[in-house]
Amino acid sequence: MRRCIPTEGPPSFPLRPLLRHKHHGHTSHCEVAASPSKSYPSKVRASERGAAGESAELGEVRTVLESWRQEEAQATHSSQGGESGSILDTPSLDLSKTEQERQREVERALRLVDAAMKKAEGQLTHIPNLPSARLRRKRPQWVNALVSGARIILLSVLAIWSHACGPVVQLASSAAVGALLGYTGLKKGSLSKSGAIAAVVVGAATLGCSLRAGATLLAFYASSSKLTTLKEELKEVDDEFKKGGQRDWVQVCCNALIPTVIAVLMGYWGGLADLPMDAQRMPGYTAAAGAFLGYFACCCGDTWASEVGQLSAQQPRLITSLRPVRKGTNGGVTLLGAAASVAGGLFMGTISYVVGAVSPSIFTKAILFEAAAAQWQLIPLGLFGGLAGSLIDSALGATLQFTGFNRKSGKITGRVGPDVSHISGWPLLTNNGVNLMSASLCSCMCSILALRIF
Repeated sequence: MRRCIPTEGPPSFPLRPLLRHKHHGHTSHCEVAASPSKSYPSKVRASERGAAGESAELGEVRTVLESWRQEEAQATHSSQGGESGSILDTPSLDLSKTEQERQREVERALRLVDAAMKKAEGQLTHIPNLPSARLRRKRPQWVNALVSGARIILLSVLAIWSHACGPVVQLASSAAVGALLGYTGLKKGSLSKSGAIAAVVVGAATLGCSLRAGATLLAFYASSSKLTTLKEELKEVDDEFKKGGQRDWVQVCCNALIPTVIAVLMGYWGGLADLPMDAQRMPGYTAAAGAFLGYFACCCGDTWASEVGQLSAQQPRLITSLRPVRKGTNGGVTLLGAAASVAGGLFMGTISYVVGAVSPSIFTKAILFEAAAAQWQLIPLGLFGGLAGSLIDSALGATLQFTGFNRKSGKITGRVGPDVSHISGWPLLTNNGVNLMSASLCSCMCSILALRIF
């Protein structure tokens, strides 16, 4: 309910319906907050037409209010289980107050407001001392980089130590690292709840079976999460954009379910140890290790190409026809994106080689360490996997994945609709399906190459 505020002079009295009455040369307008009956407007108009003077109008107001109270009281008694309250259950109106009395009431109210304002202004000096008013200082970027580096080093030392203490400690610490991985992703927003649960299972199984495989997985996850948040305000070009690149269990499984199975096979054939690749003595282990590297080299190369390529000033071109397309189009490539895919594969190959050479399981025999240190071919193998996987992913995205432009939202979309203009591809695969197929093909190619090289 609103109070009747005169357009000139002090307020007269609370009144619900819209009335106009002359009172000491002033006109007041009242708005109806809620109308319990449809007859209110007609009664108001009758009151307006019958108002010939001040006394007649006030008498009419009393009559109208009394009739409304009687009508509502009858309706309340006749209804069963209705509301006990009434919007007309207000204090009786004192219409006998003089202008001076109302003026004194207004002045008293203004004094109370003035006192409240002064009290509030006096409290302003205490606001800076409140804990919520103290802004948290933002750390410099170099400090954040040092903290991140320290965490990575600490996690690496913990993983290496656990793999040197036997299978029981190795599996237990791997489960702890997997839980930490899921919690960190959930807290930072890079993983949904289902994605965090999937990450715990994937991380624990992969790291528990092989230090080399676990380190490759963690390196891919950490680097991709960082690049996803890099200038993400410039990447809102498609309708499936998520701030922070939040991944659910489907995306986690598409990127990590198959390599997790491969890691389990590596642990079975290698006895939970990271051994040098040898196609003659251990063909199964060698094929599995090459397949694992190829899978994540493809995933890392494609992710780096997608995240970095969108920041390129160059207009993307469709890989199948080389015609210019919008940013975010599936199958669109740029020189910067291609370079990023090469860098991603090179990064995965380097991690696989270095961790395989320093794994505690090879220090039991000097010949194993020498053999692992000599397998530098893992680095160019990872480079090949990153570039080839990114190209395969782009080719599949340009042909088997639908890409359109939504004219209403002005964004790229993967859904067919009446307001969507076709750009490329047929709606046969989703983005997750394209990633799964391209990574699997790249994994097979790198597995065959590993058997040939080692």
